[in-house]
Amino acid sequence: MCKILITAVAFLYSIACLAQTQSDVNVSEGGYGMVKTNISVSADHTWGAVRDGFGARVSYEAYKNKFFTLSANARYNSVKVDFDEGDLSDGYSPEDLGMNDVHIMAQLGATATVRTELFGKPLMGVAMLNTEWGVGGFERISGIVMGMIMLRANKNTQFGIGPLVMVNTTSKIPAFLVFMYRHRFNEKLALNLYGGMLGLDYNLNKNNIFSIGADIDVKGFYFKPRHEDLPKVCRFTYTSFRPTVKYRLRLGQNFYLDAQGGVAIKMSCRVNGKNGTKEYMDCNQKPAPFLQAGISYSL
Repeated sequence: MCKILITAVAFLYSIACLAQTQSDVNVSEGGYGMVKTNISVSADHTWGAVRDGFGARVSYEAYKNKFFTLSANARYNSVKVDFDEGDLSDGYSPEDLGMNDVHIMAQLGATATVRTELFGKPLMGVAMLNTEWGVGGFERISGIVMGMIMLRANKNTQFGIGPLVMVNTTSKIPAFLVFMYRHRFNEKLALNLYGGMLGLDYNLNKNNIFSIGADIDVKGFYFKPRHEDLPKVCRFTYTSFRPTVKYRLRLGQNFYLDAQGGVAIKMSCRVNGKNGTKEYMDCNQKPAPFLQAGISYSL
């Protein structure tokens, strides 16, 4: 159990660094595997300044063979922001900067996955190319390159570790190690660490799953502050750590309904330019409860 806890802490630290910049790093959507086409929609409300989030995502597997997979991805996000005066650092006013509004961002990209072996162990390489779009049109291109070797891969336990490098990122930590760990204790109980999520899952039956754990949520958008001390276009990124209780209902073959609730705890809140790692301001946010619901379907 101690080994599992150490792995979990290291995993969450790595994902926290990544999540500051990239919100859709998951190699396999929701941790339930990739099918030909994956569609997901979710909405959440947090009783805080960064409050009403909506997201829609589509992934299409364009090509696949024994060693290589190529997929196209599209994502749309919106978030409502309502900061009070004094919430931003360095005396910046959210009203003057135009931050208190509903903001949208779209992402288009492609993901390539290579599967092979190294020293007799399964090895996976992933390359992600992503374009980001705001209300003013195209904003930037970014990328992620990751390699992961599965040190253990059997029916009940999968453990992988490897390097991850971000290209054209606003994060001050562009490279680090990432972890993936899954272990099934029995037919009903399993521990999962993947993407930005840690969960202890209990399968009541094949259609009902309860989970206790935590995830890392990222909300971001581009805006034009019209302030002489700031770049013409800025990127706002809010990252929160969310201890949560989750329920997943299987409505049909590859068709799921998710509902979860918990507390959102600020990890980072920053404003950068479109490019570069310079941070122009921070924000003050107290822990706040949240609720989230979503549906996902795979063809």
